[in-house]
Amino acid sequence: MTRVLLLAALCSAPAFAQDAFISADDALKLVGKDGVRFVASDNEKDFEKGHLPGAVEAFAHDLQFLDDVRKCKGLPMCEATAFDFIGKTLGIDAATQVVVYDAGMGVNASGTWFFLALYGHKNVRILDGGLAAWKAKGGAIEEGKGKAPAAKTFKGAVQTSMIASRAEVEAASKDPSKALILDSRHKLEEYTGKELLAGLTGPGKELTVARGGFIPGAVFSPWTKYAGNKDAEAGKPTLKDAKDLQKQLEKLKKNGYDAGKPIITYCHVGLGRGSFQYLAMLKAGHTNTKLYVGGWSEWGNTPELALGTQQ
Repeated sequence: MTRVLLLAALCSAPAFAQDAFISADDALKLVGKDGVRFVASDNEKDFEKGHLPGAVEAFAHDLQFLDDVRKCKGLPMCEATAFDFIGKTLGIDAATQVVVYDAGMGVNASGTWFFLALYGHKNVRILDGGLAAWKAKGGAIEEGKGKAPAAKTFKGAVQTSMIASRAEVEAASKDPSKALILDSRHKLEEYTGKELLAGLTGPGKELTVARGGFIPGAVFSPWTKYAGNKDAEAGKPTLKDAKDLQKQLEKLKKNGYDAGKPIITYCHVGLGRGSFQYLAMLKAGHTNTKLYVGGWSEWGNTPELALGTQQ
């Protein structure tokens, strides 16, 4: 790749380095400040057990609607729905400084981070080490449902370069030279089709996937291989360091990894394990990475799409 093309690729990718994360020490300084919103990415029950002061809840797994994925070009929600959710439900506008977090593993936090970044929010970061790091630093915790924030107006520029369409994934599944597909699900039972998970087709409408398995040609590469804190312990970073992540990419060479080839990552609903792996690829230096948000929820519920076969 020439210097010009390399620079172009780097400029087209979302800003990463450490910009995607904020330390617990720095996050503590934001408590009580105007224009700051903490967003919890785990489920509602976890939120009620304890959350950051003034936080709102946005469970990453519930930010993808299959019906919207299908009718709105692979986006987890159609633009108007997403903008309303970000502005009216979460109380976030373009000027809001956003910190998303989860228990500490980083999976759910990555999903909410990806969602906000995808819809064009330019100031959203993940609390490195999550709730475990916050508590270890003596951060205050609130219990209960929390208070609904004042509604705001949000409208961003959708970053379509972050996502892979179903057509792109289909093409790569038939021709591995087009992209390396990584299946980030950590349960082998999902990959082999023995375990079927549910997702939302729309708000409050749950559907268990019709078929199990994996996308043809996809390499089983669990998110846990890239995680620095998979057990949500205090004092550990969300992602492994860049050198360790690069070693994981080296191991994938036997599966077709090449520094010049695009990577498409996916999980069940994209926003979670797939988005975590997306962040890991960026930190490892592979900027030519996209997330297939439709994930197994879309693929497994589309009968005309082929299923992968184990070698």
